[in-house]
Amino acid sequence: MSADAPDWFHEIDHTGDIGIQVTAPTLPELFERAAAGMFRVLTDPDMVQSSAPETITVDGRDHEALLVQWLSELNYRHTVDTVLYGAFAVEAIDETEAGLSLTATVRGEPIDPDRHTVYTEIKAITFHGLDVHRTDDGWAVQVIFDM
Repeated sequence: MSADAPDWFHEIDHTGDIGIQVTAPTLPELFERAAAGMFRVLTDPDMVQSSAPETITVDGRDHEALLVQWLSELNYRHTVDTVLYGAFAVEAIDETEAGLSLTATVRGEPIDPDRHTVYTEIKAITFHGLDVHRTDDGWAVQVIFDM
């Protein structure tokens, strides 16, 4: 992990897995920072260049399910398309009949072994210990990754 982690990001120890805690002033920014935090676990974010934008839309019944769907989609694309993401812009989190829907634009690049070190592999984003909640300063989340 990069030594210069932002103050909104904290890695936490969890038996056999890795967790992160993230804070943000708004819910969309919380989802952006959770994605950035996940990729901090995977690689040095300073080495990832942003390329052409990709649009992602995911749905979830509540904030926790939406976050798991969001991070799972990013992890799936990372794994299948061998790409690293470095820029995340959540345009909307809307209420739907089924719960919530998130629309975002992400930017990244294909993994280049000469420039990127991938520290680990995330098998899954879990609901274990997952907690998305309001704070006096905005929003916070704790999420555990199954390694």
